[in-house]
Amino acid sequence: MTNKSFLRILHASLLGLASSVIQPVLAVSSIETDATYNTTSDPVGPVTTGSILSEVIVPGSDGTSSNFSGDAYARGAADDSGAGAVAVDAAFFNGSSTLNTLTGLSILTSDITNDTGGLASFSYDFFLPGPQLSIVDFAGMSDADNPTITAFFDFRVSLDYGSGYLPFVVSQGQLQGGLVSHTLGTAGTNPLGSTFFTDSNFPNNIFGYQFNSFEDTINGILAEGQSLSVQTSLFVSLAAPGFETGGTASIGDPLNLTSAAFSDSLTISAIPVPAAVWLFGSGLISLVGFAKRKKA
Repeated sequence: MTNKSFLRILHASLLGLASSVIQPVLAVSSIETDATYNTTSDPVGPVTTGSILSEVIVPGSDGTSSNFSGDAYARGAADDSGAGAVAVDAAFFNGSSTLNTLTGLSILTSDITNDTGGLASFSYDFFLPGPQLSIVDFAGMSDADNPTITAFFDFRVSLDYGSGYLPFVVSQGQLQGGLVSHTLGTAGTNPLGSTFFTDSNFPNNIFGYQFNSFEDTINGILAEGQSLSVQTSLFVSLAAPGFETGGTASIGDPLNLTSAAFSDSLTISAIPVPAAVWLFGSGLISLVGFAKRKKA
């Protein structure tokens, strides 16, 4: 934001004009959302609400849909304003060691082309609400058990200048284990800090980590006619055996994209020609005029 303001002030002082800011033709050109439970079989089916939303809800076991007993959901949501969120939440207590898995995914893609007539700077601003990972364990598990409870999130921003997407920002977090012992790991180019918390109703059985929110700006330069595509992905997953276990993993709130979701903005600004170039050009024009008058 500071760079754009500086460019505007510089341009106004040199030319008496403000640099133009051109919005992308389409703020979000494509969106992908997905949510899954265990297999492609979904006893409820994708549910669409007010936003573009993929959702899987697994009800209490009726003995026909799957070897499951409990409550669970996986949601991936995004809309064309550049807002997205993902979440999985489940409690398993069917007495089976079978690993239950849920995933939520949202992918948002924005595109711009530099049609300013010269060099242009782009700015991609984003805000990531703090991800959250938690574990539900009434069985006394540890991180050494196999299978164990694992909650995971992955956030990344990738840029494509025409040769394919390359990750520019990556932040991951993984919580694994249970009541007896657990491990927390972070990875990526921008690992996030976190704070430990427990459930006030079950402080010895439900615990997790609230990660810090992440706000940043990616700046760069585009040549005349050059295009840029920015792709942001939000992914969460939960895996747990079916015996008094469960957990949550989330980035934002899929049902409240207005105030509790990832948000972004992609803009482009014409770069003003430096004053020295203008003065140099004016000097050349004067010299040419002088030479023509001398010949005459």
